[in-house]
Amino acid sequence: MGKNKVSKKILLIGGLGYIGSVLYEIIKANEWHVEILDNHLYREIKASNDFIEADTRNKDAIEKIIQKFDVIVNLAAIVGDPACLVDTNLAIDINCIGTRNIAEVCKKLNKLIIHFSTCSIYGSEPNRIVKEEDEGFPIDIYGITKYQQERLVREICKDNFCIIRVGTAYGLSPRMRYDLVVNTFIARAVKYKGITVFGGEQERPFAHIRDTSRAVAHIIKNDLKGIYNIQGDNISLLKLGEIVKEITNCQMHIEKDIVDKRSYQVDNSKLIKTGFEYKYHIRDAVREISSSPTALEMEKKIYSNLKLAQSLKISKIIEEHEISLIDGGFAVDDRGMLTFANSFDFFGVKRFYQVQNFSNSTIRAFHGHLKEAKYVYIAKGSAIVAAVKLDDVENPSKNSDVKRFILSDKNPKVLFIPPKHANGFRCLENDTRIIFFSTSSLEESEGDDYRYPCDYWGKELWEVENR
Repeated sequence: MGKNKVSKKILLIGGLGYIGSVLYEIIKANEWHVEILDNHLYREIKASNDFIEADTRNKDAIEKIIQKFDVIVNLAAIVGDPACLVDTNLAIDINCIGTRNIAEVCKKLNKLIIHFSTCSIYGSEPNRIVKEEDEGFPIDIYGITKYQQERLVREICKDNFCIIRVGTAYGLSPRMRYDLVVNTFIARAVKYKGITVFGGEQERPFAHIRDTSRAVAHIIKNDLKGIYNIQGDNISLLKLGEIVKEITNCQMHIEKDIVDKRSYQVDNSKLIKTGFEYKYHIRDAVREISSSPTALEMEKKIYSNLKLAQSLKISKIIEEHEISLIDGGFAVDDRGMLTFANSFDFFGVKRFYQVQNFSNSTIRAFHGHLKEAKYVYIAKGSAIVAAVKLDDVENPSKNSDVKRFILSDKNPKVLFIPPKHANGFRCLENDTRIIFFSTSSLEESEGDDYRYPCDYWGKELWEVENR
């Protein structure tokens, strides 16, 4: 044993994620001091625990934090091959550059690092049970980045590390995911009363996130070093489907076309020989997830790393754009008139709403957003629309350059207002109707709404000049 367990200070890097949210509670239950460091990359998800906001790509920033702790648990990563493929540069930066920074800081400060890896590094090894000493042959970008992570940790930290290769994770978490095969099967069985198994003969190692978290606690208690596989069940996808079907009484359809051909099993005896016992299995997850209300909303973006990564990529692209007008026009023939804006492609749009003021003297301004962008279109009438870049949301400069536009249905255009801007409008005609297309859902817009007086940047913005 190392230090007395009460004295240990544990830092979970990337601890806001699917596994980290459960691990945090397991660590607390062991009466260790635990804190979370996370860059909160997916801000649509509300953090379930307090955390220190920092990015592993900023080495100096994380060194100041890491030095206060005894054990560093690194979970930080873009997780899953689909999410990595959305932005491979970001995946490499976070998964590889970030891990290298963590490893170098841990080496410099002589801190034990427990690094989360994945059984995906083994690639596809059908008809064979792989062990920790077997060489990895990852077959996707996610597995490759995790393989590179391991190499960095081993080379930099020498003998002061523990790497855990986790099987396909499953189980209920405060930061739930329904893009994992076990969780997906269960949720679809509950919501749609049926599941589809593609192929079915593929063997996979599965690990309940509570067992994975318990394994980390076991490693800390026993000062374990080296590499360990984490796997509670080696079963085929067909067997998995049968278990879900048996408990939920759902229908099961087998599709011969195999979407994911990976097939392998892993040996978990190394960790078991140290005294660890697996307590949670597929049947436990079926029962706990079946009773969770989140199963009925499994398609929500917040439950999918792929959807979150896609949303993040769209947001990054939108943030790079400046205020601009998208031209439209008219087409007239003997049947009537058509109004169009063919260059408006609805990029990033998630909802729209129409506004109609009762009085032309009403000024709706200013509404600011850090993450939300808007497209503004006059469906009927005309209006003054103003937008200004926010240099400080709490106390923006009154000397900022305010862009002023006159939009009208008689000259159809779409005005794009990017994030980090405040906007407002005043109608110039009775019965003016303005359509706003927003890049944030209603849920995402909560907490991203900053209000300023309509005359904050001057009253003359809203006045019509007599000339």
